[in-house]
Amino acid sequence: MKLLAVVIAAACFLAAAMYWTGAWQIGTSHPGPHHLHAVVFAVIGVLSLVWFRFQSARS
Repeated sequence: MKLLAVVIAAACFLAAAMYWTGAWQIGTSHPGPHHLHAVVFAVIGVLSLVWFRFQSARS
């Protein structure tokens, strides 16, 4: 599960960077940067890192 959390975080941060620069236009109706999509993907990436951290805790 730790590997999955890191992979999801990396993918979300990559997607956030692509949406922020406007290089990625998946699921959008007009061209250009989509900052709201980038923020949402960044938040999901941070939540994935929090999930990773909780997986690292000892029981």
